Amino acid sequence: MPAISTDLFKKNFTTTPRTISAEVRAFCQRISPDQTPAYVPVSEDAGVLPSECFNNVASKVERDGGTLLYGWLIWEWPRVFVEAEHHAVWEHDGILTDITPHVNGERQVLFLPDPMRPYDFATQKRLINIKRSLGELPSVGGWIAATNKLHHAIEANSVGNQFTLERSYLSAMGQEIRNALGLVFVDLAKTTGPNAPCFCTSGRKFKKCCGPMIQIYP
Repeated sequence: MPAISTDLFKKNFTTTPRTISAEVRAFCQRISPDQTPAYVPVSEDAGVLPSECFNNVASKVERDGGTLLYGWLIWEWPRVFVEAEHHAVWEHDGILTDITPHVNGERQVLFLPDPMRPYDFATQKRLINIKRSLGELPSVGGWIAATNKLHHAIEANSVGNQFTLERSYLSAMGQEIRNALGLVFVDLAKTTGPNAPCFCTSGRKFKKCCGPMIQIYP
């Protein structure tokens, strides 16, 4: 049984795609066929909150004018999956700016406009992230299914950022996701050479980065 360090599960692997690859472009085409993804700079406004893009931009428009533009942030974990997160950016004089900070401190995001998918401020219900495996690793589908199950459960039992679910149920789903992600790590480790760039996109060699955290063989 492979041994995986708990530190590996704490890493965040998704970030802005470095290029708009054929896979990313096809993914965007399925979500918002009439729109084109584009890189947008991130410039946080004072007082804005992470994960509150809709309220952040709505307040910005009220203060400074401009327009709230709905769409999707496109994230990627190379070799693993691409993901679309429902999002809003600020448009002013034809220029787009993402005023909401992100987990990894990204200074640029890939944004796909989708004006037909507004946020419901009344119910505060969020759209579930859309994920698609890049098709290289067989374990990715199971991990995506497990994360989708949790996200659907949270949104079905939440208002805004407040949700009510039994702790035992959350714990069980969390363990299911962890087990599924562990299989992804194993698949990545088996297909990444010691001197190849690490799959966490750190830029370091695998053997000097995440490699020691995964012991595939006893």
